[in-house]
Formats: sequence, structure tokens, C-alpha cells
Amino acid sequence: MNRLLLIAIAAVLSVIGVVGALLYHQPLEPAPTAAVTDPATGAPTGRFVPMEGDFNRVAPVDGAGQPADMAPYRGKALLVNLWATWCAPCIEELPSLGELQRELGGENFQVVTIAIDERDLSKIEPFLEKHGAGELPALIDRDRTIDTVAKIIALPTSLLVARDGTVKAKLTGDARWHCGKALEAVKAFIADGTVMEDELEKCE
Repeated sequence: MNRLLLIAIAAVLSVIGVVGALLYHQPLEPAPTAAVTDPATGAPTGRFVPMEGDFNRVAPVDGAGQPADMAPYRGKALLVNLWATWCAPCIEELPSLGELQRELGGENFQVVTIAIDERDLSKIEPFLEKHGAGELPALIDRDRTIDTVAKIIALPTSLLVARDGTVKAKLTGDARWHCGKALEAVKAFIADGTVMEDELEKCE
């Protein structure tokens, strides 16, 4: 009887472990493109939401699968864009991220792209190049270390990171970063750390 009880307990614990793992790494979906909130979660989309987190805990790899050198991004204000090659809204906003880097990038600011849940590391760099963002870093967070910093419910998601590595805000959904409110929001953040919470209406 005791042996049967132990087997039953072990089976229950195994099921709990599998369910826990699935919940911890929930699959991501493309963010809604025409909603003020995500209907599944009620989370705001289309605007920055203030938050706190330590971006230094994120540990992406490069196209060769080696730990990425994050030193070039330290001491700069960052727009960190989390994306995937299967995500249509992510692909749509890549050219504007490239334009944003060309316009504002330098010693004070950097756009950092991090692909999520991508197993084929070698395809990220040519994919960025193909979609007008070839100058952006081809980083991959294959182990979802971002989950220890911010709750990512959908892709794309963008983070504003201060010069000290503190995540200050999160935006769920895509934007046109090279113009309009989105460009204003990035400029304000670079200037003095201001987080604009206006809706980032898409411009052309």
C-alpha cells in the first residue's frame, strides 16, 4: 500500500512540474494591432507603461551562440525591442527601428533588438538586413532570460532602459519609431529620462 501511495505521489509531482514549466514559459503571440488593451490580459497596448527592472539580468547570445557582448550598450539610453521572425507586427516595425537608429543612434542612444524563442541563430542577422534593420544588433534570448526582468505577454514589446541599466517603461505592440509620438517619446527619454505615456499613434 505504501509503495502504491509513493508512486501516486510521484506521478502527481511530475504532472505539477510539467504544468509549472509550461506556465513559466508561456508561448508568446503577436500583440493586437488595433486595440487599446490586450483582450486576453487587459494590459495596455500602444503606449509606454512605467515599470522597474534590471536589464543587466538579460543574457542574450549572438549569432554564433556565444554570450553577447553587452558592453557597447552600457551607459546609453536604450530602446530594447523584443521580437520574433514569425511575428508579422514585429516585421512591420523593423524598418522604422532601423531609421530610428540611423537618426538618433550614437554615444547617448542605441536601439537593441533581441529575438525571442528563435532556435536558428544564424538567420537573425540576414533577416534584420532583409527588413531594413541591418545595422541593429542580432541578439537572441533563447532561454527567455527577459522573463526575470519583465512580463512579456506578446510580441513585439519594447523597453526603455536608462543609462544605469534600469528598465523604466514597457510598450506592448508595434510602433512607427521614426516619426510622430513614438519619436517624441524616445527623444524625451534620451534627454532626461522622461517616460511619455501618450498613445503612440502611428504616423507615415
